[in-house]
Amino acid sequence: MKKADVVVIGGSAAGLVAGISCHRRYPEKHVLLIRKEEQVLVPCGIPYIFGTLGSPEKDLIPDALLSNNGIELVKDEVVDVDRAKKTVAVKGGQEVAYDKLILATGSSPIRLPIAGSDKRNVFVVSKEVAYLNDMLAAVNEAKDIVIIGGGFIGVEFADECKKGRDANVSIIEALPHCLQLALDTEFCVEAESILTERGVRLFTERRVEAILGDDQVSGVRLSSGEEIKADVVIMGVGAVPNVALANTIGLQTGTSRAVEVDNYMRTLSDPNIFACGDVAEKRSFFTGRCSAIMLASVATAEARIAGANAFRTCCRNLGEIGVWSTIVGERAFACA
Repeated sequence: MKKADVVVIGGSAAGLVAGISCHRRYPEKHVLLIRKEEQVLVPCGIPYIFGTLGSPEKDLIPDALLSNNGIELVKDEVVDVDRAKKTVAVKGGQEVAYDKLILATGSSPIRLPIAGSDKRNVFVVSKEVAYLNDMLAAVNEAKDIVIIGGGFIGVEFADECKKGRDANVSIIEALPHCLQLALDTEFCVEAESILTERGVRLFTERRVEAILGDDQVSGVRLSSGEEIKADVVIMGVGAVPNVALANTIGLQTGTSRAVEVDNYMRTLSDPNIFACGDVAEKRSFFTGRCSAIMLASVATAEARIAGANAFRTCCRNLGEIGVWSTIVGERAFACA
């Protein structure tokens, strides 16, 4: 049986940083990271694959970042954790014994339960390279692209999909303005003005009631009764924590259905298991109440705390502060 002092499950932003943080704090410890993906993307760069970058392969986190920091990488899927025996079982049949475990399984994009959402060329914002290559091929062939959701992800996708393409791009947003959950109205209006100048059509205060077409999407029907042509539909409406493994091994989840942790990123269920990133429940720095923030900046901050606290308590999470920034056209928008 393979043994490691620390096993990290998950290889995206939180898992990577947790492993590096732990190794730097405890260089004498053997840190092993297990992830199921062959390649890992920079999550914040995904919209830019569809314009500025041009391919998922230009948005990858190199595996050398792990090996250069003394972290062993295992590419396999974790199927079980025996908390009593402190072992991790992977799909390939191997078991790994651990002293401390850091859960960083991330989140999955939401696919809205809209009639027709299972049609071909209806995409979510996945973090899988092969999926995004298929999505990019469809976007490159599309004449009409509809994006559901006018938050940062939706706005970035719209802006990028206009680059180098003669395609009609539309955003459908339920709120009165795009970016309204993060920005004051005056800045929302400015961003919308830039999008409109770039040829993006905005349909605010409307919802998608149905996705039309036979096997493949041909359009969407809005709550207003309008129908918009679509060769491709992209859902950019948020994500849910990946807690399937946590639930299987009996870790307690909270209000947001993420794994409950204390201020040191230890799970409330097991002092030898930490959780960080999108899979961990968050508390607002300002109110102390549960927060639904899912940002790479927050995930990596939590990961540094989890890694540092693996063998002795030295860092404390005081709560989350959401910091957002993006560029629409040539104008940068940011807030905290």
